[in-house]
Amino acid sequence: MSNLKDIREIDTNMKELDSEKNLEVKWFKVDSKVIDNYMLGKGLKNGTFNRLDDSFVSDHVETLKKHTAGYSLEFRTASRFIKIQAKLAGPAYMAHMTAVGTIGFSLYVKKGKKWYFVSSSKINQAEYELDLIKDINKKPYTYRLYFPLYQALLDLKIGVEYDAPFEFVQDEMETMLVYGTSISQGGCATRPGMDYCSILGRLKNLNVINLGFSGSCKLEPAMLTIINQIIRERKVKYLLFEVEANSPSYEHFQERFTYFMEHLENKENLKIFLISHFDEAIVFINDKLRAYRKGFYQLQKKTAEKYGITFIDGTKLIKKMDCEGSVDGTHLTDLGFYEVAKQLAKIIK
Repeated sequence: MSNLKDIREIDTNMKELDSEKNLEVKWFKVDSKVIDNYMLGKGLKNGTFNRLDDSFVSDHVETLKKHTAGYSLEFRTASRFIKIQAKLAGPAYMAHMTAVGTIGFSLYVKKGKKWYFVSSSKINQAEYELDLIKDINKKPYTYRLYFPLYQALLDLKIGVEYDAPFEFVQDEMETMLVYGTSISQGGCATRPGMDYCSILGRLKNLNVINLGFSGSCKLEPAMLTIINQIIRERKVKYLLFEVEANSPSYEHFQERFTYFMEHLENKENLKIFLISHFDEAIVFINDKLRAYRKGFYQLQKKTAEKYGITFIDGTKLIKKMDCEGSVDGTHLTDLGFYEVAKQLAKIIK
């Protein structure tokens, strides 16, 4: 048995967050009314935390649609502390993604027109209550709370001082819809708010609807039906596709993306973008894969030209980082996500 001390005993800053008990707290439940009327990143109103309605797309999407990737809530309060009570379907479960990113929340505060990160839910339990911040000024501030990227959320309450004013708020923003793979869902950001969809939302003041489905972005016709409905109901202005990594073949992509483009509604009023796969060092030492990626790049570029949409070379988005932007060669870290978002911000507006 090791006689090494637990790092949490050596450095208390490494401890999980807990909840101070001797406080008078007023709890605000994030119920169906709040979800449908205030949730940023919400596609269709359904009164649940699910990103899609009851329409069936695939077995895998049935699970992934319950992950709250891309969701955030804004609220205003003058409380000296902010607590959360959360119940999720399970704890964190991946070796290469943090517990905070998988099942946690991140809190930002607004100063002027910019958002600044304050705190995250540093814990790995399926059900918890903790203090996100405490001992702060008793003044009104506007906060944004980002939701878990890779787990189903079952219940959430926000707690503030018993006598402090509190209200959910939402500013007017243009809407962008992203349909993509695990990278769009947020794998593997260290915390919510650091996926490229969320960063882009802050950089360009956009309400970004995240339809990233890990390993399951297959361009199904049923998904197009849902996307068309979201476009109508949410007045989507920007539509971004990041689909290459989940397309099993050139033929699959060509057939299904062609169907999407030919049946997509309101195309004349949409700014549409198609991103090719991001840079990976493995292509330098795998000639077969490099040739395959080159062919996919050419196919997507040709397809984008055919339909008059903007093609974005994914390899160029993080090229200057020399492939230092991922955790496993594929899934991006915060560094990779931030660079992708910065480059997209230059292109989108």
